[in-house]
Amino acid sequence: MSSQSVYGSYAESKADTAAGRTGDEYRTDAVGEGLAAIAYALLDVAAAIRENTEARQQ
Repeated sequence: MSSQSVYGSYAESKADTAAGRTGDEYRTDAVGEGLAAIAYALLDVAAAIRENTEARQQ
C-alpha cells in the first residue's frame, strides 16, 4: 500500500480542522477549511492522474 501524498495529508488536516469548528461564529471558518480540504484532495487526484499518464507513455 502506498503512503499518503502531501496533498492527501493537507486535505485530511483541513478536514479535521473544519470538523472541529462549532457554533455560528465559526461557520465561515469551517466552510473555508472544508473548501481547502476539497481543493487539496483534487490536487491529489490530479497528481495521481499525471503520474499514471506519464507511466503509460513510457
